[in-house]
Amino acid sequence: MKDLAFYVRKAQKGDPEAFVKIMQEYETVLFNLARRFLREEEDIKDVLQETTISAYENIRKLKQPEYFHTWLTRILINKCKRFLNKEVFFEELTEQTPRLSSEHPEEQVEISELLSNLAPHYRVPLTLYYYGGYSIKEISQLLEEPVGTIKARLSRGKRKLRNNCSDEGGLYHHG
Repeated sequence: MKDLAFYVRKAQKGDPEAFVKIMQEYETVLFNLARRFLREEEDIKDVLQETTISAYENIRKLKQPEYFHTWLTRILINKCKRFLNKEVFFEELTEQTPRLSSEHPEEQVEISELLSNLAPHYRVPLTLYYYGGYSIKEISQLLEEPVGTIKARLSRGKRKLRNNCSDEGGLYHHG
């Protein structure tokens, strides 16, 4: 992009169109970098969204506009590392997940197996929500994630569970 520093200065003065223009310029670079850290496209999108929000909220703090690329890359890498650290936390937390109760023992085993096949960032919020009785806001606070991220992960996790159930002829095919 020609004259990046000019657009960065405009964005620092509160011009949202300048910020959007800059971010569009870096969209592919950021996506490709995030993909080196994370496997699932949904995770990459979440991290890119967090990176964009953080950059927008903090662009006024950038002292040298010509280093925008380096600054933005550092934000993305930190967001990816934070996400990966939470993955480890999720793994540790789900090892302590209580056994699910069900009237039908075979369903209990099936639900546990289906949950255990989910990525930790889906399994933990689902477990906390459905079996821990926590609200979305409480889960957000516990996991230090935005409410919107928790809602998205619950929704995606439920969809993955449904897909896994239908693929295996599971709970949703008892009739």
